[in-house]
Amino acid sequence: MTDFFFISSPPLPRPWADFSYDDFMNRSGGLLINGGRSSRVFRFVDKEGACYLKRYTYNKIHWRYCWQKSQARQEYENLEKLKQTSLGCSTIEILAFGEKRDGRILRSAFILSREVAGSQRLSLFLDENQSPKRKPVIDKIVRFGAQLIRSGLALNDLYFRNILVIPESAEIYLLDVQHCALNRKRARLKTYPQLWSDILLYFTPDEQAWAAARLKAELPYNLKELRHRAEKFLPREKKRKAAELAYAKKIEELQT
Repeated sequence: MTDFFFISSPPLPRPWADFSYDDFMNRSGGLLINGGRSSRVFRFVDKEGACYLKRYTYNKIHWRYCWQKSQARQEYENLEKLKQTSLGCSTIEILAFGEKRDGRILRSAFILSREVAGSQRLSLFLDENQSPKRKPVIDKIVRFGAQLIRSGLALNDLYFRNILVIPESAEIYLLDVQHCALNRKRARLKTYPQLWSDILLYFTPDEQAWAAARLKAELPYNLKELRHRAEKFLPREKKRKAAELAYAKKIEELQT
């Protein structure tokens, strides 16, 4: 077994500064925030602040686990790319990431990030919030969308659950970026429809009309085609939304 361990923001806060790779993968006591087939996200609160630890475990041997970078490394590198753009958004701060291989075969990985103070997931904010703070956030998202289209960048899984917002300032932060490349074809096929599918889910009809008016001139196709493409992603996104809201309620109950 070989470990790769990279600290992007030294020195790490304690107790992370003293951890080995295995310590990152085995630390207990965190609050489970999200879990999938191969990954789990935990929130840990220590004296020096809160951090999120995402762990990946690859149990199946597959060709892509032999040659590709781990998802943790991809996320770090893609967030670094985004720092060089002018999309009008920020990115979460990655403190460290690591991966373990058995020869060429990827077995596990992790990525550690610092909590963005005062933030919440954009999906949860828009679902719950009808206050005056909503309008500046809507405006920020639409301006971000326009800048993204102009840039030609393709981002995978550009959904509101993968964006954080600080309601007080309307500042947005991207996270979980598994693909980031200059690829207008891929952006037309996935990035813009994915973004619009969540606009259909979370914006009011008036907000949708306002967003359409702002983005119409930037889009590479008409709004009817955009909606048609976006609707392909809607069934899964509706399920994800219901699951996210149910889990957020469960976490809130655990914390009270």
